[in-house]
Amino acid sequence: GTWHRQKGEQLALEWLRRRGASGFQEWDSNCYFDIDVLALSHLADLAENVEVRELAAVVLDKLLFTMAVNSFRGVFGSTHGRTYAPLIKGGRGEHTAGIGRLLWGMGVYNQHLGGTISLACAENYSLPEIIVAIAQDVPEELWSRESHCGQVDPWGEAKLGLLRVNKVTYKTPDYMLCSAQDYHPGKRGYQEHIWQATMGPDAVVFVTHPACLSEEGSRRPNFWAGNYILPRVAQWKDVLIALHWLPDDDWLGFTHAYFPLYAFDEHALEGNWAFARKGNGYLALFAANGLELVTRGNTAYRELRSRGQKNVWLCHMGRAVLDGSFAEFQAKVLSLPLTCSGLEVQLQSLRGQSIAFSWEGPFLVDGREQPLRDYPHYENPYCTAALPSAALEI
Repeated sequence: GTWHRQKGEQLALEWLRRRGASGFQEWDSNCYFDIDVLALSHLADLAENVEVRELAAVVLDKLLFTMAVNSFRGVFGSTHGRTYAPLIKGGRGEHTAGIGRLLWGMGVYNQHLGGTISLACAENYSLPEIIVAIAQDVPEELWSRESHCGQVDPWGEAKLGLLRVNKVTYKTPDYMLCSAQDYHPGKRGYQEHIWQATMGPDAVVFVTHPACLSEEGSRRPNFWAGNYILPRVAQWKDVLIALHWLPDDDWLGFTHAYFPLYAFDEHALEGNWAFARKGNGYLALFAANGLELVTRGNTAYRELRSRGQKNVWLCHMGRAVLDGSFAEFQAKVLSLPLTCSGLEVQLQSLRGQSIAFSWEGPFLVDGREQPLRDYPHYENPYCTAALPSAALEI
């Protein structure tokens, strides 16, 4: 028994130190975070080894801080290093929804109870109040950059080596837009959720390249979760560009957007554009190859398809306080200069910036190159920390 305990403590400490210094190799995973919380809360509450107990509490604080920054009114609408189709089509069935509800009063209790119950029963762990305040904060504008880098554990899939993501989150009182910047474009995807716009628990929008017609979890990637071929994505605050280059023999031949009409207060389809309003938040989605609203089958009135091997998707976000009425927002977007040639795009944002992006080369905003990699571990109004980091000061 002593040998097994010593080995377990050694493995636990190695894992905790890696996660504490550099983050999770499958970043912001809304399925694995629930399992991580289940394990960490038990260690923080019950471990007899002081170092294991204290370091587990630190990593749990860090995980929940990451959730707080990348959640919108209880919806963990971040980009995810691993997810499943039911967890990204809205926030009600998502695995960490109950954790948010328990800890900061936003979210919903559902059937995924592991992390929620273990936290509720913990007697020696309590979430720092500052993380509660961050989760409840509604800033006029939050621009957050993060980089997470995980060395795969030696007992796991070691051949995958070093995994790193550079991600951004832009949050306002009316919406949140998140993406993984320039994440292995052109490579085969797995279960990565590369970008998402969130305006409410059901009003979420994202685009993927489907690998098959099934949403079953053992198919990775599948119809909604992950991308068969990863896009090249860049985001500047409320504007996002996603470039898709499909293989010559791609058997489905389209990319598609999850666009649930029932979840919006208003919507409109005009040419290559789809518009949506939820409350005072606005969204405009564009596909260079045109849009087709699916009206039959399981995804009827929830899916927009766009065919073609090379395609440019754009997402503009807006707010009533800045852009007037929904009709005025649509008129503004339609009047913006926009040029697409293959996988090269030049556009103007609603805030007046000139933006240029292509399959290769830099991401330019007003002629200045914006970095898409080598971000700090955290860089936002709440915390700035290098990667790797020995401490986080929130």
